Amino acid sequence: MSERKKSLITTINNQRKYSQVAKAAVLSSAMLARKNSSSRGAPGSAAGFGARESIAAISDMLSSQHKKPVRSSYVESDRVEWALKIACTISMITVCIHTPRTIELFQPLNYIILAADFISVSIFMLDSVLRIHYEGIFRCDSSYLSNRWSQFSVFISIIHLLSFLLHCYQLIDNFFPFLHLNYRAWYGAIRSIRPFIIIRLIPLVVKFKLPKNRIEQLLKRSSQQVKNVTLFFVFFMTLYAIFGIQLFGRMDYHCVQPKTDPNNVTIMDLAIPDTMCAPEGIGGYECPAPMVCMQLNLNAKGEGFYGMFNDFGASVFTVYLAASEEGWVYVLYDCMDSLPSYLAFLYFCTLIFFLAWLVKNVFIAVITETFAEIRVQFSEMWQKKEVTLDEGFRKKLEKTDDGWRLIRLDGEVEPEGPKQKLQWMLRSMYFQCFVIIFVVINAIGNAMFVYRHDETDKPRKYNFYLFEVGFTILFNVECIIKILCYGFRNFIRRGIFKFELILCLGSSLNCVKFFYERNYFTYFQTFRLLRLIKASPILEDFVWKIFSPGKKLGGLVIFTIAFICCYSAISLQLFYSVPNLHHFRTFPQAFMSMFQIITQEGWTDFVVEVLRATDDNLVPLVALYFVAYHLFVTLIVLSLFVAVILDNLEMDEELKKVKQLRAREATTSMRSTLPWRLRVFEKFPTRPQMAAMRKADSDFPMPKVRGSFTHQFAVDHSLETTDVIESDFEFPKRIMKSAGKRKISKSGLTFRQIGSTSLRCSLNNLLEKSRSMTGKFLQTAVRNKQFNMYSENGDLSRPSDSAPKKNAKQGEIDIRALQQKRQLAEITRNRIEEDMRENHPFFDRPLFLVGRASQLREFCKKMVHSKYDSQDDGTNGGAKTKKRFKEIRALIGIMPYIDWAMATVTIVSCISMLFESPWPTTGENLVMNNGYLQISDYFFVLSMTFELCVKIIANGLFFTPKAVVRDVGGVMNLFIYFTSVIFLAWMPKHVEINSLAQFLMICRAMRPLRIYTLVPHIRRVVLEFFRGFKEILLVTILMIVVMFIFASFGVQIVGGKLAACNDPTVSSRENCTGVFWQKLFVTRLEVYGKDTEAMHPKIMVPRVWTNPRNFNFDHVGNAMLALFETLSFKGWNVIRDILWSRHGPWAVVFIHIYVFIGCMIGLTLFVGVVIANYTQNRGTALLTVDQRRWHDLKARLKMAQPLHVPPKPSESARLRTKLYDLTMSRWFNQAFALLVVLNSFTLVIPWNVEEEEQRATYVFTVTALAAFMNMLFVIEIILKVIAYTFSGFWQSRRNRVDLLITVFGVIWIFLHFFVALPSSKIDVDVQVELKKFTYTFGYLVVILRFFTIASRNSTLKMLMLTVIMSMFRSFFIITALFLLVLFYAYTGVILFPMVKYGMAVSKHVNFRTASEALVVLFRCLTGEDWNDIMHDCMRSAPFCYWNEGMNYWETDCGNFYGAIIYFCSFYLIITYIVRNLLVAVIMENFSLFYSSEEDALLSYADIRNFQYVWNMVDQEQKRTIPVERVKFLLRLLKGRLEVDPEKDRILFKHMCYEMERLHNGEEVSFHDVLYMLSYRSVDIRKSLQLEELLQREELEFIIEEEVAKQTIRTWLEGCLRKMRNPSQKDAEGVLPFGGGHPVIHSSGHSSISHEETVAQRLRFENIRGDSVDTEETESSEEETPPPIRKKAAVKNRRGSIPDVLSRTGLFQEAARKFMVGSSSEKKQVKLQLNVYDLPDVEERGEDSPFSPKNLSDDFNGEHSPLVITPSLPVPPTHGSPRPLMPCETTKDIEKWWNSLVD
Repeated sequence: MSERKKSLITTINNQRKYSQVAKAAVLSSAMLARKNSSSRGAPGSAAGFGARESIAAISDMLSSQHKKPVRSSYVESDRVEWALKIACTISMITVCIHTPRTIELFQPLNYIILAADFISVSIFMLDSVLRIHYEGIFRCDSSYLSNRWSQFSVFISIIHLLSFLLHCYQLIDNFFPFLHLNYRAWYGAIRSIRPFIIIRLIPLVVKFKLPKNRIEQLLKRSSQQVKNVTLFFVFFMTLYAIFGIQLFGRMDYHCVQPKTDPNNVTIMDLAIPDTMCAPEGIGGYECPAPMVCMQLNLNAKGEGFYGMFNDFGASVFTVYLAASEEGWVYVLYDCMDSLPSYLAFLYFCTLIFFLAWLVKNVFIAVITETFAEIRVQFSEMWQKKEVTLDEGFRKKLEKTDDGWRLIRLDGEVEPEGPKQKLQWMLRSMYFQCFVIIFVVINAIGNAMFVYRHDETDKPRKYNFYLFEVGFTILFNVECIIKILCYGFRNFIRRGIFKFELILCLGSSLNCVKFFYERNYFTYFQTFRLLRLIKASPILEDFVWKIFSPGKKLGGLVIFTIAFICCYSAISLQLFYSVPNLHHFRTFPQAFMSMFQIITQEGWTDFVVEVLRATDDNLVPLVALYFVAYHLFVTLIVLSLFVAVILDNLEMDEELKKVKQLRAREATTSMRSTLPWRLRVFEKFPTRPQMAAMRKADSDFPMPKVRGSFTHQFAVDHSLETTDVIESDFEFPKRIMKSAGKRKISKSGLTFRQIGSTSLRCSLNNLLEKSRSMTGKFLQTAVRNKQFNMYSENGDLSRPSDSAPKKNAKQGEIDIRALQQKRQLAEITRNRIEEDMRENHPFFDRPLFLVGRASQLREFCKKMVHSKYDSQDDGTNGGAKTKKRFKEIRALIGIMPYIDWAMATVTIVSCISMLFESPWPTTGENLVMNNGYLQISDYFFVLSMTFELCVKIIANGLFFTPKAVVRDVGGVMNLFIYFTSVIFLAWMPKHVEINSLAQFLMICRAMRPLRIYTLVPHIRRVVLEFFRGFKEILLVTILMIVVMFIFASFGVQIVGGKLAACNDPTVSSRENCTGVFWQKLFVTRLEVYGKDTEAMHPKIMVPRVWTNPRNFNFDHVGNAMLALFETLSFKGWNVIRDILWSRHGPWAVVFIHIYVFIGCMIGLTLFVGVVIANYTQNRGTALLTVDQRRWHDLKARLKMAQPLHVPPKPSESARLRTKLYDLTMSRWFNQAFALLVVLNSFTLVIPWNVEEEEQRATYVFTVTALAAFMNMLFVIEIILKVIAYTFSGFWQSRRNRVDLLITVFGVIWIFLHFFVALPSSKIDVDVQVELKKFTYTFGYLVVILRFFTIASRNSTLKMLMLTVIMSMFRSFFIITALFLLVLFYAYTGVILFPMVKYGMAVSKHVNFRTASEALVVLFRCLTGEDWNDIMHDCMRSAPFCYWNEGMNYWETDCGNFYGAIIYFCSFYLIITYIVRNLLVAVIMENFSLFYSSEEDALLSYADIRNFQYVWNMVDQEQKRTIPVERVKFLLRLLKGRLEVDPEKDRILFKHMCYEMERLHNGEEVSFHDVLYMLSYRSVDIRKSLQLEELLQREELEFIIEEEVAKQTIRTWLEGCLRKMRNPSQKDAEGVLPFGGGHPVIHSSGHSSISHEETVAQRLRFENIRGDSVDTEETESSEEETPPPIRKKAAVKNRRGSIPDVLSRTGLFQEAARKFMVGSSSEKKQVKLQLNVYDLPDVEERGEDSPFSPKNLSDDFNGEHSPLVITPSLPVPPTHGSPRPLMPCETTKDIEKWWNSLVD
């Protein structure tokens, strides 16, 4: 033993030495790499991120070198690992089959389980003992039990041992009952922990390549994000729970018989069906006579748990189940019957919108972002193979007699002779088409079989058998030929050939009669259709793109199945002993139940059934168990599928750049050509317009010339005496009158000019437009900077030419060339239009009649194009004013006034259509019979007629550049107009089903879609949808193929076998005759007599042998309809149950596989494709990582707002100072946040009069507690007012809201406790009404207070901002969705107005009015039993009342084919596509919240630092500061935004100049400075997109050039002043600004006189401390310049445009221009000037506090000068010492500096 210890110690020491050597090597390499990285690259480049990643990798390497315990080779051997794998697998299998029901089916299984458990327990215990023996228990840190994995292993081993002993105990009790051991079935619950053995199996099977620390970091960050989003979800859950408690409370009123005992209700006492009601005067449903509305006393199990708002627990459970969009409509209908319907509808609509559509989709964003990070980390495991290793695909380039060719490397030389010809035939396109055609014929042939349920089915089935045998032989021959041609070795190498061989073998076995009748191998026959994917290259590429990374999707499928199996085993062991619960008798039943919860179909009924069977004390735990499982699988597991699909659709970084370039080039090419409708004029001969020129005193005839030639000599607003002659036309000649009589148009004439003038004007206009940007910076720059567009010889010079040139690297996009190409394309297009306008007189003539420049057309143009200019900021001569409600003004300016008017008219018309109803059946509420409803139709048609006339006169109808009908929107406008006119003219009184009049009414229902063409943002949503229609179509085709395969398979295996008798007691068709008593559905309540045969209400019905109601597989059409319904997770459990009951358990495997493949993968394909298309259309999908970070940064900066923190009181106000510190402390805010939560929990019981009558003490206690907490909030307000002063308190919006809520709370306390409660002495009725009001007012105040918790928690605040921003950004998407739903609602009223009631259609679900149809469609939008509504609306004769010639509102029939098209298209378009756009919007906005501090360009800490500094500078809280204060703000910044005026002198100047010049010396806002800093803090060449990059570079170059010019001018003026006045040197030596140079004004001229400099010297003597020697100053200027101090590396900081300031040629050229000027004498002046030697320039005007004039005035004024002594040492210079900080003398700056120093 001692020898082994010595060897262990030696080994440990060796490992320590090796670890130290490894650490030293890593550190040395890291320092070397850091040194090299610091020497390369400019500041602000991506090197900062690379260094950070390198440091993270180094830390992982170092952490991976921790000491590992030395273990025996036997313990770590592969045999032990395999033994553990086998033991884990055995344990998982035995725990899944260890149930009483399973053992009953096969008795020996009991002993097999015992033996298998003994083996697994022995292996686990032996492994633990060996490891403890070799590593020790608690001996040191590396002992066995010090590791958490080892602790978990020991715990699982103990559980297995206890399970084994329990099994032995059970067997002993069975064999020896006389021992009276009394084994209980619920003892087996201890086995529910055993399925967690799969956690131990994961590290044995999956080997991670990442270091442990990196994995922990990923898990920590992802878990933190999931935790934050879960907190946000709980916030909304709590909000709706407490609101539901107060709004609905105890809904116990039901319609019952008059003499019903409320404490003992039977099923005979309830209405059929059971209906909730409301007492008189409340506004709910009133029971029909002789029923009465009575309050029943039922417990929670009796009511069914779901739909209860009695207390907080029941309300939370109801809200969560409703948020899953399953069963929520039944709760809605109960609430609508118990209360006014509008309250319930608003509550549940907002609940579904926020919880189900917005908040829950945030989980998808979290999982997607987390998965993206994991994908980056595990890229080595999941990366796609760029070069396939399949030998059959490899080729090489060889030179042959015919030249260079690609030769296949098949391992053998290509055969010659017949085999070569055969290979050529197999590879030919004709053979491929031949095979595809036969595959299609085979699939169509198999799909044509129809089961008729008669004697003809069997012979027809035999004919189809022969048909299948023939095709099987054909495809087998194809496979044999390929094997003979390629050889079996080369044939089997290719994946597609393997698939074909498997299909041939399986279909051959299927042709055996025995197998064919039993459908064992039918799926080989149906999967033959997958070969069609190979026929379409586009579809094949799409499928390969989605499914090619098999490790990701395959691993996720395996994980999902393993998770379901694990949870099913746990549930099996927990609930198999529960009586009257059949869902967990065996493992297949448990698996199906847990799988049903994932699909969410009927999961609420399943959970309620389990809760009713559970003991009352365990109900909360069981509910929490299933809710946790549902939350995980629906929000996380299903979101993983979306994340994988999106990850597969993600493009590489280089591909994104190429896509950006291609998108720009595509836009360019489109602009260079005319649309096809205008190219029609090119087919006609050119006939230019000629004009005759004449003079008054000319005797010579003037020749005719082109009119365009004469236009260039015309002057605006004046017309020459010109006779315009339109030759070769029959139009009368129009001779212009004399100048004295003509009328001058207010708008100037537009002439076409030719030659250089035309080129200059066109280019100038286009370039001016191209330089406009969305940001505020460049707009102001263009306004204030006039570019010199022409060189000295008159040629045009591009503005981009003046920007600094850089050699583009390989792969870098030439932005300027691309923009020039686009500009030239626009010029080309405009020139083509001008040529067409000149050569074709009818071109650009509306209706070929209206003249191009007629006054009528100009007037119509003004009407059509006039709109509100929301961007007008005073640049056109007016004063710039601060506008409020910018968002509303921007909304008004999105479209012209005439479009706003038409949109209003359309909305009014749509509102009028909501009142059209076929009820009553007399038709009095139809538009044909109601004159009031016709008014809006007439008004709409007249308004649209006027609109179209005006627009046609202004822009033309079709053959004009801006025609009314130039796209699909214009066609739809005319279609809506003409259908409205025809309907208004016809106004049919008799409308039959499927008639032309009904079709016309459906076309009239398209009127809401008119808004699509009016509002540009909604039109953009539609265009983005159709732009990504290709991918959506591919997904649809793929899903149709999958549905067709499974539909064909379903027809083969269960076709004709699902029919049964509606009497469950009859099993044969021969006995299915006569009548029987059918039970009626009465209620979901558990009441006495519900399960009693004698008491349950029945109805006598005839026996019928029929298929199930909603589905059958008799032919492929019905099968595909059933599978399409299943694709939405609806009705699949009904199919499963019927297949199980009529064909056994093996038949349900088919539907489970389809649901998993079709729904869980297929539906996520829709989600992924819609999100990918949305992001691609928005441009975010094509952004690189740096561009995406910049995009997120801009959005984050837009959300940032100035802090409203009041200034700290002065030291003299001690009480206010203490209160200020108290209210600003962290614990103070946390304490009151806790009070808000406690105050909200006072709403856990209803606040109403009825609750007070039952539990008066509880109600009074919670209301008194709420009043007490409200008084604490009053104290909080008082403390803050004293500490901040009322003006400082009022500056914060949060404080205003708190004050308002607190005032409401005080009012409630007074009204409730001092008015309502003592009012019983007056009148009982008055007291009841007062209490109703005070209780309602009180809980509204508490709920409003609950909202303030979001402002007190930063996580909730950010997520709330994400949701709010998503709502605003999706406003037009939601509007488009509502308009489309409104069209479907109008159509539903026309198609299914009076459908008789059925399983789904009822008094709540019908299409009698458009408003009720909207409620039904909103229900269908959530997928709630939409298929049942469709089947009810498919009812047609003879199952309904119908006679020939009846109006559609007089019959109760539906429309069979119309219902299929209507509901399927609605669900496909709106639910699958449009609704998923909300997910895309949330994911786009959530990246702002998710981005980490390391990945963000500017972190939240940097933004918060800027907010604090801004709050210090902006004392007045005006959100703007004078531009003079910007430099003080810049000096106070820290972090990534830090600007050192000494080290970053040039950058500091550029920032100050940019702020001052772009805002004309006026005030700058919070976002102005923040945006400027953000632009200066990033590498614009990596972060900005093409257009924005070019604009920003031009702006920065302009600023840099101006600063350089003014710096040179200042230096030159200083030199000239010294030469002219040598005595001024003494005064200049004492100036505190500029390092010995005078301070200049913004104009560049210095106005410092000798007296002012003396005053400045006297003023700042105390600051400098020492006297300055004039001679020393003079000598210092003649010495060499001081060495340049390099700028300290600030993270992500760049000076300006890269590599511009390092060159001196630019400044030398600028200095040469200043010296030489523009005179003709060009003197060669050599000026060597270094930019770092130039003086600092303080850009200030004469009114600035820094001007010498103000300094002199302040010195001579009343107040004493302000002296500030810098705390940092002043660096030595060769010249006179410079003060570190300038001094301010104005009152506001002095006050500001004093507060800063304090």
